[in-house]
Amino acid sequence: MLCVRGFQRLKAVLSPPGNQSLRSLTASSDGVQQREEWVKMDNPFKEPQKGCILCNVPVDYKNIQLLTQFVSPHTGRIYGRHITGLCGRKQKEISRAIKKAQSIGFMSVTHKHPQLMKDPNICAINHLQ
Repeated sequence: MLCVRGFQRLKAVLSPPGNQSLRSLTASSDGVQQREEWVKMDNPFKEPQKGCILCNVPVDYKNIQLLTQFVSPHTGRIYGRHITGLCGRKQKEISRAIKKAQSIGFMSVTHKHPQLMKDPNICAINHLQ
């Protein structure tokens, strides 16, 4: 019993004050502990942002050639996001511009203009020829 108490006294005298389990791994030659600095780095698992094809393009109701790319040529319906691949903001802008152009009379409501049928597709949509 005396031996255990002696070791406890020696341990308290020889060990530095503070929490023993949270000691810093870096210590200078003087025995004074230095604080470790965290290295800031980007998250390696974060995927880069995927932008839609129209994120840098202004959408205008007068640009009929652009707007007809997002309308079905046979029914006149506006394609959804899962087909066009647009982000939510641009899909909403496109649908508003299409509705405005149709109400003003720039675009046909029921079908696509024949001159615009041969335009290259922006979206990955396969139409029947």
